[in-house]
Amino acid sequence: MKYHQRDIVEINFLLPTGDFKIHPAIIVSNDELQEDEGFIYLCMISSKDYNDKYFYKLTDEMTTNKFDKQSYVKCQIIVSDIESGVYRKIDQVKQPYFSEIVEKIKESIF
Repeated sequence: MKYHQRDIVEINFLLPTGDFKIHPAIIVSNDELQEDEGFIYLCMISSKDYNDKYFYKLTDEMTTNKFDKQSYVKCQIIVSDIESGVYRKIDQVKQPYFSEIVEKIKESIF
């Protein structure tokens, strides 16, 4: 297994326009699911701050590296993919903040 829960990776997202675009995303599923089933769940990260009811604002202290621009976890945009669909790992979210992101995802979806 190359990628883990809390990793920020780049994947190709299908946008509402029908186009695909490489976006960062955070792996939200646990490592056991990836090991057993061969796929992962990811939540999109974007520099767009629209619809604040559903995003979680990332700051530099929350990740191991700094983003070039302000970024937001889009808690309502979750996709599944396979490990081979990931281009590369670019960062990781620190644990206390990851737990907050998971709570925001729950609020946004359930």
